[in-house]
Amino acid sequence: MDYKVFYRKYRPKNFNQLIGQDNVKEILINSIKLNKIAHAYIFTGPRGTGKTSTAKIFAKTLNCLSNSNGISCDECEQCVNYNESADIIEIDAASNNGVEEIRLLRDSVKILPYNSKYKIYIIDEVHMLSNSAWNAFLKTLEEPPSHVIFILATTEVNKIPETVMSRCQRFDFYKINNEVMEKSLLSICKEENINIDNNALNEIIKLSDGCMRDALSYLDQISKFSKDINVEIIEKNFGILTKTKFDKLFTLIKNNDKKSINSLINEINNSGITPLNFINNFIDYLLDIMLTTNTDEKVIKKIIYDLNNLVLTFNSIVNPFTLIKTLLISENYFPGNNFVDISQEIIGEKKKLNNDNNNINNNDINEEKVADEIIIDNNKIKFIRINNSFVGASKECKKQFIELWDKLIQNLNVENKYNILGYIENSDIEVVSETNVIFSLKTESEMLIFNQNLYLIEQEFNELNNLNYKFIALSKDEWLKEKNEYISNKTKKYTYINEEENIIEEDVKSKSLAENIFGNDIIEIR
Repeated sequence: MDYKVFYRKYRPKNFNQLIGQDNVKEILINSIKLNKIAHAYIFTGPRGTGKTSTAKIFAKTLNCLSNSNGISCDECEQCVNYNESADIIEIDAASNNGVEEIRLLRDSVKILPYNSKYKIYIIDEVHMLSNSAWNAFLKTLEEPPSHVIFILATTEVNKIPETVMSRCQRFDFYKINNEVMEKSLLSICKEENINIDNNALNEIIKLSDGCMRDALSYLDQISKFSKDINVEIIEKNFGILTKTKFDKLFTLIKNNDKKSINSLINEINNSGITPLNFINNFIDYLLDIMLTTNTDEKVIKKIIYDLNNLVLTFNSIVNPFTLIKTLLISENYFPGNNFVDISQEIIGEKKKLNNDNNNINNNDINEEKVADEIIIDNNKIKFIRINNSFVGASKECKKQFIELWDKLIQNLNVENKYNILGYIENSDIEVVSETNVIFSLKTESEMLIFNQNLYLIEQEFNELNNLNYKFIALSKDEWLKEKNEYISNKTKKYTYINEEENIIEEDVKSKSLAENIFGNDIIEIR
């Protein structure tokens, strides 16, 4: 038999084998058991989280001749010949995204299934369809023949037209939980006679970032090197920095061991990792230290702030690792944990810089705005900005803001301000009012860096567009929590809070706002 890579070999064949998406699985199974089948579904979420696998399992189960309690039998003719079935059509919209392809699909749906109950179309990367293709598809999607079911899969649901979203049942897929992934990987290791230590397993899970397909690919690749897998083998093969390496570096920083810091940074540089990836990963590590140990938070914040400042100079130096070494060797971060407040330190540095520059007026320094740059550990400010983003927020405000945001990105590219582009490149615009915006970012480090530079980002945007917006960035998990809380609090009134004076100015009803921002399908949000 031909060799199969792990992610194909261990792809789930039925709902019992599907991991990590229990809510989606339960609803789909119940819809089959109750014979309440919709004509169109949208599966959305990060890559490698089971969208396509779930679509295939769902399609197979729907056509199974003897499914039991919503689970395919895997023995009947329909199940055995599933991969060759003429009634299950898989389409890659990334390469079939034109109007002609959709017209062919539109004509084919009229043809009855060959030997199945349903004719099922699974369209992957559906957000890649062109506008004309969507227009050609819309009528068919709205009123398909009774024997046709569409399953649309996407990683970018924001690019799906609202007219399409309103005609589909939406299912959100989330990153695979670490514990679930660990259990699955250990089972596969046992099946494949692979010995893997806990640290190595944790590194694979971290490297895959909730993507089961990536985790299986990493395990498959590394198992070809050795059946006994440890952290050193992972470092050597993937050119990554593991927690073990960061533990060592952090210990050296605490001990102010300059010679060893120099050697270790040289080793990291020679491993091939980019300076920016090193800083992002190290900041993630430091955040974890701050959450799980008693290390002085001010010390951790100082290191993070200093590392972030280095990024500003990366475009003007041949080897940024030289700067990283210089910083970590010259600074004694742990002389006794006697650190002044970081925001005051930054303000002092700004004032000193201005005193040295005759072209800058000292009166231009706004201490509150400078403090914004380091982030908003101030929970009150964070609360106010989240609150004000919901007050008066609407889809129209968001649409107008997106146009201005795109204008900012174009301008930053023209002016070669790549440092600011680096802060905002992975941000998603979530809610926009007339005064405030909530952004979300995938990682804690990206969110922290965005918020550390809020004033700079706001200044670039507001000066370009002659506006006065205030921003706040949240992690994806924080955003989902805020969004769901906002939608669920139907009786709560949101009022505008003056950030400087803390004065209530305006009342807004929550329920109508939720519908205005998220649409009428808010019950679909998970």
